[in-house]
Amino acid sequence: MPMFEFRCRKCNHIFEEFVFSSNKSTEDLKCPNCRTENPEKLMSAFSSAGGGLQGNGSYSSGSSCGSGGFT
Repeated sequence: MPMFEFRCRKCNHIFEEFVFSSNKSTEDLKCPNCRTENPEKLMSAFSSAGGGLQGNGSYSSGSSCGSGGFT
């Protein structure tokens, strides 16, 4: 059962929801903050294959291959 991130089109509140079917319409979902229907589905950082910006301002490669921290 995948979890997706959504952003309310009215109040910009970002929230997560379990979606039981990939065919389910987001029109059925409501913002937990303002109850507005049809939120925008966001691309989750967890599901992306690339790297991202680290706290020090540099980018990570996003690779999960390697020594696992052991040298």
